[in-house]
Amino acid sequence: MLIVEGMDGVGKTTLVDYFVSNGMKKYHFDYDVRNMDLMTKYMRILKEDTGSLVLDRSFISEMVYGPILRGKSKINLEEYTKLLMAYKQVDTSIIYLTASKETLLARRLSDIGDYNTIMQYYDLLDKQYDSIMRYSEDYIDVYQYNTSLENKSQIQAKVKRLV
Repeated sequence: MLIVEGMDGVGKTTLVDYFVSNGMKKYHFDYDVRNMDLMTKYMRILKEDTGSLVLDRSFISEMVYGPILRGKSKINLEEYTKLLMAYKQVDTSIIYLTASKETLLARRLSDIGDYNTIMQYYDLLDKQYDSIMRYSEDYIDVYQYNTSLENKSQIQAKVKRLV
């Protein structure tokens, strides 16, 4: 299983669509304010055929966006660690996409909500993502690519071996 993570506008869905075109099944974790049992939500996916799954976002986003936008995450570090270990058991890798603030703002001009979030919180989100990814590397392989510096084809060529 692959998890594709990063800020809004970084190119997650574009990369996930590449994996789908190579035979993988896409799963997107939407934000659901009513779903308070996130552990069940994130563990349930492990019952699928994980070898062919690519996730467009995951529990990682909760650990990044939750503290920045709501003041706290709905999962704690102990739960996050349990999720990492469970996902590692099914041979999961994380693809962490990054981009400069300027790049993201240019890509999200048509979505005022994303644009404003990036404008206001980019530095905090970037720092939180980096921190969470450094922590995650102790449990799961993390591959980082900067979509401001490399184009879609270059990144696809690099991740092709993960399909």
